[in-house]
Amino acid sequence: MDIQFGSKTVTGRRKSNQDSIFFMQQNDCFIAAVADGMGGYGGGEVASRIVADVCREKFMMFSTAPEKEQLERTILKIIASSQEHIKMKSVEKEELSKMGTTLTVAIGCMGEYVVGNIGDSRTYLISGDWIEQLTKDNSMGQEYREKFSEEERDSGLLQKISHALTKSLSGGEDEADIYPGEGRRYTFRRNDKLVLCSDGLILDKIGDTGPEILRIMGMDGSHDEAAEALVNWAYENESSDNISVIVVAAGE
Repeated sequence: MDIQFGSKTVTGRRKSNQDSIFFMQQNDCFIAAVADGMGGYGGGEVASRIVADVCREKFMMFSTAPEKEQLERTILKIIASSQEHIKMKSVEKEELSKMGTTLTVAIGCMGEYVVGNIGDSRTYLISGDWIEQLTKDNSMGQEYREKFSEEERDSGLLQKISHALTKSLSGGEDEADIYPGEGRRYTFRRNDKLVLCSDGLILDKIGDTGPEILRIMGMDGSHDEAAEALVNWAYENESSDNISVIVVAAGE
């Protein structure tokens, strides 16, 4: 299956861009990854770049002799290796001791794929005129929404805790959530698209960004232009963060 990519990453209103993106296709396999770094003194940029490099390394190993049954295991290897490398780097330099990053990553092979997620970057699936958020945020806000009904929620509290992560790649033992899970895989159908993004694209974590993403992705243009249009929309609507998007499209 022919896989096509589009991407855009911008510093936005921040002083530096701590996001890293990586995508590649080889031997009828693909990977796309967005990592949103955090931590002072450039630590977030270091952490997200470490993860992007690990994604490249593990994907190259996987795609040399690919087996669909190893897709989920490859994501687990990426997470474990990233935690180890970040821990080693943070020990070497005290100013990097609090660095960390999120990661949303899709790996596919021969028409099937899985998604791994840790933190609050996201992966969406677009199929025709329908969009689905495949990942759940690892955040206090997400846990709060799941615990309380809409009528019971304190909107002020929810807004405050929506950015507080419950999982990250920061040299610890947090593991990724795998989708669809339980050894299953998604089918990547012709004309399907995946949209991977950092949370700079998500202007309202309480609401549903999906319909706006679907609207913009439905415009005419290349995949790069679609990614740029998403980034521009977020920036023009006062996103205060770095903004990164990868579009992965199954060929016709």
